Amino acid sequence: MDTPPALIPAPAAYIRDQQIADLRTALQRAVPLLAFAAGREADTDPRQLELLSAAADDLTYMLDRTAS
Repeated sequence: MDTPPALIPAPAAYIRDQQIADLRTALQRAVPLLAFAAGREADTDPRQLELLSAAADDLTYMLDRTAS
């Protein structure tokens, strides 16, 4: 029986790889936003600066660990 290609389910590995790629894209967008927000807090709220910077560093570390 010939099944049209659109109806053949994607392999689980492909789906997982796509989900990882989507997650990496989202993290890559978040890092500069966190860094920008941290910079804005530098003069007025040092604790918030510290937390935002740490979050950006953690995301960068995760991205580096999962580099494709």
